[in-house]
Amino acid sequence: MEPPTPAPLLPELPLQELECFSVLVHELHFGRTAQRLGLSQGRVSQLIKRLESRVGAPVFRRTSRRVEPTALGRALAEQVVPAFERLREGYDAARARAATAGPLRLGFQCAVYEPVARVIAGLPEGTTRLVEIPWADPFSQLARGEVDLAIVLAPCREPGLEVLMTFSRQPVYVAVNAAQPLAGAAAVDAEELAALPLVEPRGPAPEYWRQANAPRRTPGGLALSYPAGAVTLQEGLSMVASTRHGLLLCERSTSYVQRPDIRYLPVPGLAPTDLVVVQREGRAHPLAAEFVGLLHGQVD
Repeated sequence: MEPPTPAPLLPELPLQELECFSVLVHELHFGRTAQRLGLSQGRVSQLIKRLESRVGAPVFRRTSRRVEPTALGRALAEQVVPAFERLREGYDAARARAATAGPLRLGFQCAVYEPVARVIAGLPEGTTRLVEIPWADPFSQLARGEVDLAIVLAPCREPGLEVLMTFSRQPVYVAVNAAQPLAGAAAVDAEELAALPLVEPRGPAPEYWRQANAPRRTPGGLALSYPAGAVTLQEGLSMVASTRHGLLLCERSTSYVQRPDIRYLPVPGLAPTDLVVVQREGRAHPLAAEFVGLLHGQVD
């Protein structure tokens, strides 16, 4: 007779809820907690309510102006927060050790442009692995350690991330439906965008990044409207092809996403875009410096 299978340890331990609790104890702000965890603010609120239901009493006191832990919340934090810090340190240390033997996980937005592709082709086969990063979420995968380097649209001012390189300055274009009258123009004046509903990147991207890549006003001060949003560039372009909306993107991207039902028009009045190579502070992959050095050689 076989011995009974032992029950799993701590089968009901709600790890995601406790992690959310640990971050909220530090931030005392649902929006900042959501940004750090790469979740929506509604999801953070849901996780905290679920934890309170499991515990049997509120762990935070919420008012219109502030969030603070209750006495029970403070007692829980004394035990949970240090434990999660130790778990995170152990997890990060294991990932750092694994990275020395693993491939360089390279995150990219929209497309792998020619200079980047040439660098990858010049490295030994199997030493890099490409991971697509959503248009509307440039930093979460890097912050979570799911990629080692990210090549994304500038700017990056995220705590814990460092910019290693800025390159590929490109003029801005607007994508429009090929059937609308505007598609026959040679270019679009920036002030004309005020009359065109636009598609914005809608996701966990920080507000400063969204405003840089989906500006709220024209250079002359006219308000721009973004009634629609998309997580990926392809999703946004599908909206353009099926509606009267426009979408702002860099010139280089237009050559990678050619469609017969979309026209790309330059918008010379808007500030150009840049790409940045970003990594987590203190978490450099052994190949990161070599990759950046080779990329400098491709774009200089």
